[in-house]
Amino acid sequence: MNIAEVLARGAADAPTEIALDEPDLDRVTTYQELLNRCLLLGAGLAGQELRPGDRVGLLLDNSRSYVEAFFGSLAAGLIVVPLNTRLTADDFTYMINDAGCRAILTEPRFLPLLNADATSGRLVVDMSGQSSHMSADDLMRGQEPIAVVPREDVDIASLMYTSGTTSAPKSVMLSHGSWHSVMDTAQRLLPISRGTRVLHAAPLTHGAGFLMLPTIQNAGTNVVVSRFDPVATAGRIAAGEVDGLFLVPSMIRMLLDAGGPDWRPHERFAWLYYAGSPIDSETFFEAARVFDCRMLQSFAQMETPLFLSVLDAEGHRKALADPDSPWVRSAGKILPDREVRIEAPDGTAAATGVVGEIVARSPQMMTGYWNRSDETRAVIRDGWLHTGDLGYIDEEQRLFVVDRLKDMIVTGGSNVYAREVEDALADAPNVDQVAVVGLPHRIWGEEVAAFVVGTPGVEVDEAEVIAHCRANLASYKVPKRVIQVESFPRNAYGKVLKRELRTQFSRSVQPSHGT
Repeated sequence: MNIAEVLARGAADAPTEIALDEPDLDRVTTYQELLNRCLLLGAGLAGQELRPGDRVGLLLDNSRSYVEAFFGSLAAGLIVVPLNTRLTADDFTYMINDAGCRAILTEPRFLPLLNADATSGRLVVDMSGQSSHMSADDLMRGQEPIAVVPREDVDIASLMYTSGTTSAPKSVMLSHGSWHSVMDTAQRLLPISRGTRVLHAAPLTHGAGFLMLPTIQNAGTNVVVSRFDPVATAGRIAAGEVDGLFLVPSMIRMLLDAGGPDWRPHERFAWLYYAGSPIDSETFFEAARVFDCRMLQSFAQMETPLFLSVLDAEGHRKALADPDSPWVRSAGKILPDREVRIEAPDGTAAATGVVGEIVARSPQMMTGYWNRSDETRAVIRDGWLHTGDLGYIDEEQRLFVVDRLKDMIVTGGSNVYAREVEDALADAPNVDQVAVVGLPHRIWGEEVAAFVVGTPGVEVDEAEVIAHCRANLASYKVPKRVIQVESFPRNAYGKVLKRELRTQFSRSVQPSHGT
């Protein structure tokens, strides 16, 4: 069924319960109010001649507007395209055109980043109504609530952009069935029930957005803030204002630092769910102590979102009790209704404990990459998704992620591909050769580091190189460190040995616990 039906059922079950709480705006929205606004927005989009299967770009911060845009578009049978708000104007233009969006639902701060190439021939809606563009209220005015358009499990619900192996991102097609599977799994793993208050401090355009559905399914309250504020988040948790939240590991580090040594969650706080990047050992053990192991970590990727393996509260307790145990390094146990195996280079199944590529089959697996049939066939073979991650499974069905086949850096939960940064550095001042790697970082999980060989006889200016990158890359892709070396270690084929660079310059932290 259409996943917008989850909201419709929530409103039927608990019309006067609070669906959304926006504490920064001192505004709450009941289930019935939220459903009405979403169905009116869906009717307005249909009135603009958008038809089921058309794509709608969502370029919005966390807010009621985002939730309305998400469910309103789905109610009309449209495919939502959530856009990472941290990207650049060029990124937005590429994704909007690549997805063939018929409409863009946004807000004033993003309007200057939408150039003519992005907006030409498209409906642009300023959800806030604070600009000259059509507003959400304009769309709703005079409309009757739309009946939720029926969708089958196999119909596409969303296009989720993820970095490709080159600078061109690719779009993961997730069906209504995929979203339902993630919702049902989250419901099994997390204690969400009527009255549960789930804080959304991480972007709803990413992993946090999946947790809206189980909260709504159980008539809980989605507590929505526009951006992550570590001090405010620590205060809300300590005051007992929320029961659970999703964070990426870098946010956990900032939360612990903001809370201070005596900070503790309120007794009502039930769970901290984290994923998205490796977590360093210091943060892992400190968080496990502070949260009394009321934690859940998962390994997956957007192509099979959120849940393949899980390190639950019991696993955290075992790790905390014995810091030398395998639990500390593991990404948890493979879920019973997921199939995960390790594949050797020749395509056969690797033996227990032997490293190979992690491949998976799951009910939430993507349909494929949008308009990229060759790349889809390359990663989905005989029904198995080839993740590009290297790992092994032990005799207790624990999954260990040890490396990546793909040359990818995960920093603060965001994916950065080295080649894209290297291309941007190709014409940086006085840079002759460059190799970009991820180095372990206490807060971000990994930091983008650029190793450079300078033009002979010239010293590379780190600030100048970083300024060059800032002009050409999204902020989180800009190298945090520029390290000049005389030459790169290479193998017999001339390929730069990035592993040696990482080993030589990595800080003394132990990344672990999945991606």
